[in-house]
Amino acid sequence: MLDAFLNQTAHWFELLPERLARRGRSIGLIFILVTMGLGAGIPGLKVDMTLESYFQEDDPMKVNLDRFRALFGSDEVTYIIYRAKDGDIFSDASLRALQGIQQELQAARTSRNSAEPDPLDHLTEVRTLLNASYLEATDDALISRRFIGDRLPQNEAEREALRQAALAHPDFPLFFLSRDSEYGGLILRTDFGTRLKGAEPPEAPSSEPTASGDEFGFGGDLEEALVDFSGEPAVVEASRTEGLPEFQRTEMEEYGGFAQAVHQILEQPQYLDALEYHPVGMPELMFFLMETVMTEMGVVSLGSLLLILGALALLFRSWSAMVWPVVLVVGALVWVLGLVGWMGMTMSSMVTIIVYLVLAVGVSDAVHILSGYLYFRNLGQDHREALRLTFQKSGLACVLTSVTTAIGLLSLLLVPIVPISTFGMFSALGVGLALLMTLFWLPIMLDRWAPSPRPSGGTRSRHHGVQQLLQRLEPLSYQAPVAVTLAFAGIGAVLLVGVFRVQVDSNMVNLIKEGVPLRETYELVDQKMSGTNSMELLIDGKQAGVLKDPDVLQAMDDLQRHLEQQYPDLVTRTTSLVNIVKDSYRVLNEGRPDWYRLPEDPAVLSNTLFLFNNADPGERRRVVTDDYAMGRIAVSLRNAGSQEYRALIDETEQWAHQRFAPLLGKYPDLTIGGTGTLALTMVLTDYISWSQIKSFGLALAVISALLLITFGSLKAGLVALFPNLFPILTIFGLMGWLEMPLDADTLLIAPITIGIAVDDTIHFLTHYRAEIQVRNDPREAIRHAFRETGQAISFTSIILSLGFLIFVFSTHQGLSNFGVMSAVAFVAALLADLLLLPSLCLLVNLRFGAQQPVPVAT
Repeated sequence: MLDAFLNQTAHWFELLPERLARRGRSIGLIFILVTMGLGAGIPGLKVDMTLESYFQEDDPMKVNLDRFRALFGSDEVTYIIYRAKDGDIFSDASLRALQGIQQELQAARTSRNSAEPDPLDHLTEVRTLLNASYLEATDDALISRRFIGDRLPQNEAEREALRQAALAHPDFPLFFLSRDSEYGGLILRTDFGTRLKGAEPPEAPSSEPTASGDEFGFGGDLEEALVDFSGEPAVVEASRTEGLPEFQRTEMEEYGGFAQAVHQILEQPQYLDALEYHPVGMPELMFFLMETVMTEMGVVSLGSLLLILGALALLFRSWSAMVWPVVLVVGALVWVLGLVGWMGMTMSSMVTIIVYLVLAVGVSDAVHILSGYLYFRNLGQDHREALRLTFQKSGLACVLTSVTTAIGLLSLLLVPIVPISTFGMFSALGVGLALLMTLFWLPIMLDRWAPSPRPSGGTRSRHHGVQQLLQRLEPLSYQAPVAVTLAFAGIGAVLLVGVFRVQVDSNMVNLIKEGVPLRETYELVDQKMSGTNSMELLIDGKQAGVLKDPDVLQAMDDLQRHLEQQYPDLVTRTTSLVNIVKDSYRVLNEGRPDWYRLPEDPAVLSNTLFLFNNADPGERRRVVTDDYAMGRIAVSLRNAGSQEYRALIDETEQWAHQRFAPLLGKYPDLTIGGTGTLALTMVLTDYISWSQIKSFGLALAVISALLLITFGSLKAGLVALFPNLFPILTIFGLMGWLEMPLDADTLLIAPITIGIAVDDTIHFLTHYRAEIQVRNDPREAIRHAFRETGQAISFTSIILSLGFLIFVFSTHQGLSNFGVMSAVAFVAALLADLLLLPSLCLLVNLRFGAQQPVPVAT
């Protein structure tokens, strides 16, 4: 029954070119009209590369992120460290430049009466050494004044006094200035992610500082959400955030516009003459991705297209064989990207990979048809007969290969990471569209303009150089199948060891290649200031006044000291209500350093908090809620991989639970959980780990079942499976040995590879099956299958490798790694299909119903 179905399908494809030829004009007109209609949707394509976009709207991480924002405001800041060109950030020139920048930024945030939206509308506060909050005591009262203010120091003695005062302050070093006072810090707080849906930006923000940023973490390059230490969502009671607001999603263009507007102020000559700037934060990162990575997409896509054109020219030496595949894939890309635009879907930087994937896979389908067409033309068949035979033997194989590729991509729908699941859906759609155009549009185009066969003067002229190389290679599989199989088994064993060395490790900053200015800026901030990453610990007592208890504050203080002392290479500083209380207590006691501690008497503590709240309520709201039921500990971190952070989290969880356990008798509902960049990264890492296993496992299972059904034999299914496991072993084995981490980008390699690599296996076995039934001799079947499909398999592997290798030139390290390892996988798949697959066919005597056994040469 299966044979009859396959034969009927092959006959349907055999007749397809002739049927299409009768309707060529109508099909061409439909193609043009649909392409124009869908292409009009491309301008509506939206790209979002923020970390928040990686989570679904109902994901607990996303929900708790909104809860955190509802309580403490936006955590997204731009942090700018600057260096004085005269070597002194307290010099008159440096302070005047800083003053001018601060005044221009403050003027921008207070002039929002224009009808046109201003990118700086998102700016809520500017903080520098000039206006940093500085406590003083007067008659048992606390006063919060600006540290330098409008009056700049007039002489060297005043400048030196300010320097020493700043360095002696408990919270200024590593925040407003480096410990060697070589660098200063400028903090721009924003309302990104905290604007209510449908709300207009305020005409003018209050001059009173608001709890709208993370002063102490500098984690503005990544968003925050509430989780416990194990990575599971730590649910905040609904009563704590009744009527949870629905916030607007921040568009990439808003980040980019904000960063660009800030740059325009900083880069004015009067400021550049005095200071050099190094900005980091979410707006800067998004601006970089927009300006660099998205610009690269066009340049690198053009480069990839030129490489593919060059490969087609070299392999086919025909203008039509160069032009038609490109027309097909460009049409498929217009269709799929237009659909994304019309549907209003938001893509990530992975839209770049969709472009290359459709480009490479679409060209591969066309190459198989063109290669088969030229093969039969070179055998002396006329145009119509060559098309008929090509579609008879390759039509079904093209369908099966596209289905398996789509299955590999659709398995990514299991990944609970929005950009990856969206990528899987639309890339599978693109592969399907490329197949439809290859089957229903390419024959019509070949009727209009087809490649010419080679002159028939001799054997050498009748075959391409690649074909001649394949003819020398083909005896290996049937002369020494055991040796070939053992060689692949040995290599596979070594690679398998490397597979167990692969680690899941995510690092947002390290996605930028070394040597890129923004990467160097992040490294500089890590080196000179308090780091570019952050973790926050949220203490929730579930009742008012908990954080006024000296015992609770002492436990928080112990935890902060533990983190700073246990992890000096990672943790640069910690800040919470504890710091405010200790500094206030010190100031109230003549500023003596030995009084920088927590008051033990609850009444003294309450009075200290009361005095500080009167002096600077905005600063207090940054670290504790008005009812003193919830507070945050900001932990500033140097950039590191998720593996290092995981160790930090695990140990902190154990230590914190032990330290806060004695307090549960008094506050049985008290909880402490992690939040911030680190927590999001850890959850994303867990998603990647499990999703890799699930998506790859599903793709492998479905593709194996499809192969089994298609070829109607368990033996054939197993023979097809092993050559397709080899490229997977190759990429993950090499990643393990080379210590290349598995992240959100390299996650895509396995399902894409298993989907694409099986294509060549299907083409080879489809031709082998036809030949073995006719010739009844495995060796002869292999020879003819090699000569019909070997060239096309080699051509497509070359094109795929070149198409993905172009990612090497991306400044996005994740995409670069993805491109390199994908290219390696395609080469490994080619070798397995040309050597291992034929050897296995002989060793298991795969005959697809042929009767006479043939001895196998070893």
